[in-house]
Amino acid sequence: MKFAKDIKEIKFNDTNVYGTWMPVSEPIVMASAAGWYVGAICKDPDCDGMIVPYNRYTEYMTQESAQKCLDTPMEQGGFAE
Repeated sequence: MKFAKDIKEIKFNDTNVYGTWMPVSEPIVMASAAGWYVGAICKDPDCDGMIVPYNRYTEYMTQESAQKCLDTPMEQGGFAE
């Protein structure tokens, strides 16, 4: 798992996930073995707060395309507020 943003700069918000509160990140550009995408990570309480993938919000694409998607305003179908 790779991130296009330094892990220290990623913002986390406490989120109720099926009755368990856990820190879930803002949407970020990240990669798996299949490619780059916009998704989120979490600090899993069942793994002593280890950072693990939480959700993938887009299809796989190039890093540049994923960054463009993240930077596109929400009203245009992206993730930027």
